[in-house]
Amino acid sequence: MKHYALTSFSVKNLYNVKRTTTAAKNLRSCFAIVFLIFSIYSLITSTFFTAYAHFVHFASYNSSGMGIGNKYYVLQQLEPEYAKSNESSKIMFSIQDKNGKDVYDVTVMVEIYSINGERVFVFPWTTLETGDFDIPFEFANNGNYQIVLSILNEDIARNKIINTVPPPRTILNDSGNCNCERAVFNVSITETFGLISTVALYGTIFGAIIILAATSIWIFKSRRKSRSNPV
Repeated sequence: MKHYALTSFSVKNLYNVKRTTTAAKNLRSCFAIVFLIFSIYSLITSTFFTAYAHFVHFASYNSSGMGIGNKYYVLQQLEPEYAKSNESSKIMFSIQDKNGKDVYDVTVMVEIYSINGERVFVFPWTTLETGDFDIPFEFANNGNYQIVLSILNEDIARNKIINTVPPPRTILNDSGNCNCERAVFNVSITETFGLISTVALYGTIFGAIIILAATSIWIFKSRRKSRSNPV
C-alpha cells in the first residue's frame, strides 16, 4: 500500500510538473507571437510612414521613388500629401545618386500633364545647386496628373539649354532628341480619396494584428483548458 501511495504521489507530481512546463511553453509561444506581430507592424510602419531620404516625412500617398538611368535615384511627393484643387501645394523632389548621396550642380526640367495628355505647367531647364528642391503649384481641377522630371546629362553644354522649353510630348518618358534622363510620377488630386486610402491601409494593418492576437490567445486558452481537464 505504501508503495502504491508513493507511486500515485509521484505520478501526480510528474503530471503537475508536466502541466507547468507545458503552460510555460505555451506562454513563451504566446509572447513570441505577440513579439512577432509587433515586429511586423514596426517593419511596415518604418517602411511606409517614417521619414525617408531628405524629406522630413515621406508620405504614403502621392509619393514615389524610382531609379533614373544608371546614376540617379529620385524621390517625389506632394506637400500637403492630400493636395486639393485650387489650393497651394508643393511638388517636392530629392535627387540622389545610387548610393543615396547628395547630388549637386544638376540641371533639371519639370513638366505636369493632365490625364488627357495636356501639358499644364513647365518648369524650364534650370541648373540647381542641389538635387533637393520643390516647385510651388496649384492644381486647377481634381483628377490624375503625371509629373515628368528630366535630368540633363553632364556632358551637355548647359548654357545652350538653360531656360528653354521643348514642345509637349505624347510619350512622356521619351528622351529622344534630348540627351537627358526622364522619370514620370503619378499623382491624384481629390477631395476625399486620400483620407479613405490611408484609413483603409491602417485598418488593414490593425485588423491583421487583432486577428493574429485573438487567434494566439484562443489557442493558448484552448491548450490550457485541455491540460486542466485531461481525459
